[in-house]
Amino acid sequence: MKISLQFKFAITFFVVMFISSIISITILLVALWPSMTQSAENQIVSTVSSMKQLESQDLYSTEEIISICVSDQNVATVLQPKSGEYYRVKIDAAENSCYIEKDKILPSVVGYSIINGDYIRVSNDYRENLYMVAFFIIIITMIVCMILGSILIIPVSRGILKPVRSLSNATSFVARGDFRVRVKEPRDKELGKLVSSFNKMAQELSGIETLRVDFISNVSHEFKTPLASIQGFAKLLQDDTISEEERRDYTQIIINETERLSKLTSDILRLSKLENQNTISDKKRFSIDEQIRKILLVLEPAWTKKNIDLDLNLDDVYYFGNEELMGQIWQNIINNAIKFTPEGGKIGVRLFCTEKNITVRVSDNGPSISPEIEEKIFDKFYQGDRSRKTEGNGLGLALVKRIVDLCGGKIYVENLYDGGVCFVVELPYVISDMM
Repeated sequence: MKISLQFKFAITFFVVMFISSIISITILLVALWPSMTQSAENQIVSTVSSMKQLESQDLYSTEEIISICVSDQNVATVLQPKSGEYYRVKIDAAENSCYIEKDKILPSVVGYSIINGDYIRVSNDYRENLYMVAFFIIIITMIVCMILGSILIIPVSRGILKPVRSLSNATSFVARGDFRVRVKEPRDKELGKLVSSFNKMAQELSGIETLRVDFISNVSHEFKTPLASIQGFAKLLQDDTISEEERRDYTQIIINETERLSKLTSDILRLSKLENQNTISDKKRFSIDEQIRKILLVLEPAWTKKNIDLDLNLDDVYYFGNEELMGQIWQNIINNAIKFTPEGGKIGVRLFCTEKNITVRVSDNGPSISPEIEEKIFDKFYQGDRSRKTEGNGLGLALVKRIVDLCGGKIYVENLYDGGVCFVVELPYVISDMM
């Protein structure tokens, strides 16, 4: 059976108060015991002493002495001969003018003496003992406080638990997939921090859900376009009336679209793998400038086709990292520069070291990038130039950003004053790794 937090608060309060009361009463007993016992003993000794003085005058009977000397706070009785108490104190009372017995638990004192040959028992009247009255008042007050406190804490805790209930309701909305829910932050430090963390979590989940939906939509679209082309041109190939030249063109289109699908699949798998890892493995020392030159040679058909002029300024720089992943950075950035550089344009590649960073700048004289595009240029499937969508899938720069992040570096893009853009990659330079 589930128990509400309010009831748990009440039970906890009662238990805490009960334990506190027991400790308080114990301390109170320990503190008051000596004074209460001594006060009772002094009263009895004083009463017995008065009785002894009257006895010495031989004028009063035992009953008369008791009625004269015993105050309202004491009780005196004559012990019956042959009773258990009579035999128990007979010897001790005979040897002492006032024999005292003390209770070990309560501050109770009993005195015994012999008056006119009778054994007298003198004890405190607890009903008139101020110490005992105060003691019992304290106990009763504690019990009443525990009961009332346990009852009152139930409505009081309702206000305290209001943020928890709101958080519980909001959690149920999140569980159903509604990430728009938010909880008002209370003033309490602990609950405020908890609610703030929940709101941030809901916001992050909302963003992740949006990315998931966009990712599925983009992937579906990216796959649908080349598949439609392949399907359409494959049907045209079934027509026996087409010329050999058309057949070769259609076949080449199918091959190109197949390669595009293959590249898209590889990029998605590679990006997914990189997003699920936090470190880079298979590191080794290699030359970055030599790696960039090799990539430029691989891309030579693309930049020579557009009659692009290359301006290289590469320092001799060695780096300790994953050579394959670093190659994907330069290939994607340079390929992106070739794509947007106009016919007869110019691409500049500069590599140099500072005390803290290895910096690579790849510039072109293509169109500038607007602030809106600059904010999203490293997002998955984002393509600023929709008219040239068939030339890429929008994953290249997202891959580059993820690799640079794993390397502990940063990448950004800036517009050049004389036209064009420049992609800047900064990697941390650790001298011990380079030696």
